[in-house]
Amino acid sequence: MKHSIIVGFGLAGFHYAQQLKKTKKEFLILDKGQKGASRNAAGVCNPTVLKRYTMAWEAIQFLEYAMPVYRKIEVKATQQFFYPHPIHRYFYSPSEQNNWTVAAQSSKLSRFLDPNFNSESIHGIKRQNGYGVVKEVGRLAINKMLDHFIDDLLPSELHKEVFDPTELQILSKKVIYKGIEAKRIVFCEGYELKNNSWFNYLPLIGSKGEYLKIEAPLLSRKNIIKGSVFITPFEGDEFWVGATFNPHDKTILPTEKGKKWLISKLETLINVPYKVVDHAAQIRPTVIDRRPLLGRHPTLKNLYIFNGLGTRGVMMAPLLSKWLYDFIELKKQLPEAVAINRFESYFCNSKKENV
Repeated sequence: MKHSIIVGFGLAGFHYAQQLKKTKKEFLILDKGQKGASRNAAGVCNPTVLKRYTMAWEAIQFLEYAMPVYRKIEVKATQQFFYPHPIHRYFYSPSEQNNWTVAAQSSKLSRFLDPNFNSESIHGIKRQNGYGVVKEVGRLAINKMLDHFIDDLLPSELHKEVFDPTELQILSKKVIYKGIEAKRIVFCEGYELKNNSWFNYLPLIGSKGEYLKIEAPLLSRKNIIKGSVFITPFEGDEFWVGATFNPHDKTILPTEKGKKWLISKLETLINVPYKVVDHAAQIRPTVIDRRPLLGRHPTLKNLYIFNGLGTRGVMMAPLLSKWLYDFIELKKQLPEAVAINRFESYFCNSKKENV
């Protein structure tokens, strides 16, 4: 009997599988093989909110746990997955320089924001009001890391297929999926949660993001550019440009409107030749209260969920996976902010409505 079946293999599924692997517990990953939100993301690891000059929720705790985890993964794989890149936050006006200086002196942000803004012109960049530098940040090559993990799996540890809920038998002390027995099943499906009859009562609202990949050989690869969009170094001469934010459109079809918006923002930032090589969209798994979803089903005790990473999965997923593992194996209480029992009334109301 396996310890766990994991449904979905983005950052959530990967990090929970890592918890099981390092404790030598057998698992099976079920993944349909299509690119979800994790594989479409830029992979930026940034604890700051540069729009409002604040820290992301529990950012220091998540960051200080995540970075040693990624370093250990790299050492074991003998490959680099995390690339330190400072973020250059370009200013729209001289007044933003003052806002930066004030923010950089705050106790929480001073570690990450260089107080001295830069006024010199940078090759390839249009902005004339200078920029500030965000330190201790970078980019995770998510696809490269996930693909390396998959390459090392045994055939019995990964099935590339669409999960079929009609094939799942839920018994008192185990689950059975197509003849494979496991103690529990953990759903790490991202926005696909909306089709999960056991957990779709949870208020996962989702937000559509469109992005471009461009080739720009003359653009510096030493830093991440932040203006009205992020421009993040990717593979070769490619850069990730994004993203739009649309909480209403729940399709993953890229739109001409989204492309035009991204290009208009891109061209306010750079003045070097570029070529669009890809335009895609995905639904970010965002929650109504902007906190992750961890925990056990209210009535089915061997069904679990790991979801709602939003836009900061690179930074948050390592520690969240540890919290979930400790909750399941060591009976440790989950932090209230992430435990799904904060939405218990949603489950009760949904059951009443279905009667």
